[in-house]
Amino acid sequence: MLLAFDPATERARFEARQAFLARQVALRLDLAEGITFQPETAESVEDQVVETLWAEGMTLEAAPAEDVAEARASFAALAPRREPGGQSLVATLFLGFPDAVRDARLAALQRFPDQLRLELSDGSFALPRVDRGAAGPEDRLPAVLALRYLVPDGCRIAALVSHHAEAPGRWVAPGSWTSWPS
Repeated sequence: MLLAFDPATERARFEARQAFLARQVALRLDLAEGITFQPETAESVEDQVVETLWAEGMTLEAAPAEDVAEARASFAALAPRREPGGQSLVATLFLGFPDAVRDARLAALQRFPDQLRLELSDGSFALPRVDRGAAGPEDRLPAVLALRYLVPDGCRIAALVSHHAEAPGRWVAPGSWTSWPS
């Protein structure tokens, strides 16, 4: 199925996504200029599947089953899941800087993602497993990274903490993060 651009259809899709987009904004933390921490949920992962298919000219309902399966498999790495001892959660870290300072900022933030930890309700910390895509640990930091955290059973997320010189801070977990595992 090949979709043609139709302003009415695009407007309807945009309006239908407003509640979802508002939930995403409520989850997001802007840590510093150009640094955004976006928790991923089952809903956001499914939205990425739908939007990927749409960009390829297909709808979820009409796409061939193998295309839907491929899209879902592509984004499964971002989905929340149960693991032994707790809930495994992912956040996408976006690093967006103007061209004039991009390389310098990314170089200065090289170790930032690895130490961006979740402070838990029992006072302990969850450190991330950082997915840098194809970039190695010494390669230039990618502008988009996935951070996976294991939150032990019985713990809640109290805050996001950074002791990195370029972006220090403690950001209290928004109330919306109670829905993050979903």
